[in-house]
Amino acid sequence: MALTWLCRLLVGGTFLFSGFVKAIDPWGTIYKLNDYLAALGIGLWDNLVLVGVIILCVFEFLTGAFLVTGSFRRAAPIMAALMMLFMTPLTLWIALKNPVADCGCFGDAYIISNWATFWKNIAITAATIWLLPHNKNARWLITPALQWLGFVADAVFVGAVALLGYFYQPLIDYRPYKAGQPLIETTDGIEHETEYSFVYEKDGVNKEFSIDDELPDESDGWVFVERKEKNPIPTTDDAVAGGKGLSIWNGDDNITSEAVVRSGAQFILFIPDISDVSIASSYQINSLSTKSQSQGIGFIAVVAGSSEEIERWKDLSLARYPIYTAEDTSIKEVVRGNPAIVYLEDGSIKWKSTLRALQIDDFLDPETEQDPMKYAYDNESILRNIILLYIATISVIILLSFSPKMKDMFNPWLKPKRK
Repeated sequence: MALTWLCRLLVGGTFLFSGFVKAIDPWGTIYKLNDYLAALGIGLWDNLVLVGVIILCVFEFLTGAFLVTGSFRRAAPIMAALMMLFMTPLTLWIALKNPVADCGCFGDAYIISNWATFWKNIAITAATIWLLPHNKNARWLITPALQWLGFVADAVFVGAVALLGYFYQPLIDYRPYKAGQPLIETTDGIEHETEYSFVYEKDGVNKEFSIDDELPDESDGWVFVERKEKNPIPTTDDAVAGGKGLSIWNGDDNITSEAVVRSGAQFILFIPDISDVSIASSYQINSLSTKSQSQGIGFIAVVAGSSEEIERWKDLSLARYPIYTAEDTSIKEVVRGNPAIVYLEDGSIKWKSTLRALQIDDFLDPETEQDPMKYAYDNESILRNIILLYIATISVIILLSFSPKMKDMFNPWLKPKRK
């Protein structure tokens, strides 16, 4: 029985975590699934991929929740087995062929190598095989009569997290561009100590010595050749990004450090696929651009697309703001959604949102909020409240499941006294 519970927690916990982090960032899961499809040479409609991702998140989370709470004791291990029957051969192929950098099993929350993923799946598969005949004999935490309530709570919770992540932004940001962090990193104001090395030549052979080495004696035939700087002060272009991959281009010129305002406020419209953006959104974008400029707030667009697509967008949208380019993968690292907005103050990210989540059709309307910070959502509070509500609901269901036993415990005090 102890081994069965151990396998339940191992398999269930893995599925819970995997389903949750995929639901937190459905856009990231969509991008990863598209990488798989591209590697396999398969093309699917975007809406079909989205539906598949939502189903995957919900299925994994439900499988984990059922195993951890002992719900649907016969069906839960079968659900896990079906998933592993598909995932284990797939991850073996990924480990052998390496078509993607990582499998994306745990999203951006926890990245492991392709071979580590395969061996992890072997362990999960082995535990699942044990559960197939033994899980039904282990005790439940939620009585079968109330397991449908647990199912509803699980589905609503993970579905809500996924929909918020898709229509707004991930409630937990596992990427390098978190709120409060600079969009780009520079070495401004940081002092650098330049180190030197010295090159000497003897018998036609050059040898390099550091400043801490004992320099050779020229009387022994060594001839000084040159002095080298080991750690020169980085240039502005070298400093940009600081490990972050975003580079903003104006034609062939990298203007990352010039495009991002270091002092003051700025909106950046990010479009990872300009060909997929409806021209109907241009009025909302133009009104935000006009209002921002009237308030002294910078506004630029950073898009991924061909020069023809960008020119077409300029003509049709009547854009009056600068439009620069960047790699679509870099844009997707910064922000989710197409299009999406990032608001900066002094070069640091204050909030991020898909354009549709702002729910303001005309920013020039006098009744529209003037302070850009009022457009932000408090991700931490939203997620905390959702999790607390979910935990409270499951706890009540578990408590109700054991209420008959609790009644028995108090029977000596509840039974009426005989006369």
